[in-house]
Amino acid sequence: MEDQLFQYRHLLPPSSILAPLKSHTKGSAIDELFNHVGLLGQLDRLHDLKAAVIRREAEGCTGLGHGVAVAHGKCASLSDLYLFLGLSPSGVDYGAYDGEPVHLLFIAANPPGMQRVYLEIIAALMRSLIVPEFRERLLRCETHIVREVLRQALRLDHQCYPLSA
Repeated sequence: MEDQLFQYRHLLPPSSILAPLKSHTKGSAIDELFNHVGLLGQLDRLHDLKAAVIRREAEGCTGLGHGVAVAHGKCASLSDLYLFLGLSPSGVDYGAYDGEPVHLLFIAANPPGMQRVYLEIIAALMRSLIVPEFRERLLRCETHIVREVLRQALRLDHQCYPLSA
């Protein structure tokens, strides 16, 4: 179990939840979330990760609708999966396909070699995010509770993708 915890140590670490996001535009909200996370002092990886997310965002908007966006990127310099969340009660003008503001801004990234696990985690997250009550719960929860709610969402067939303590 310790090996598994180490393997996914950046999947929602304590500093990975920012509430509330103060920014109201896509670019500034992404910047704010990256500035908050600090990626555990690994500025070189933070820069690579942010560049990958911005490259992907330039290809097409990752605003999924219903107040959710999952900005994401694949980055060869990463050795782990990354998942962060910014909560914006007032909403971010993100250019989502439904035209609605984004209230839940996720940033997700993975190294190329972990694509399968990354897709399984994102799929589990999306199954929860399609439920309006789940989205509302995330917005109402205190920051430390949001991590536990997300932990429950990432349980796949009794296999839990571990989160950092």
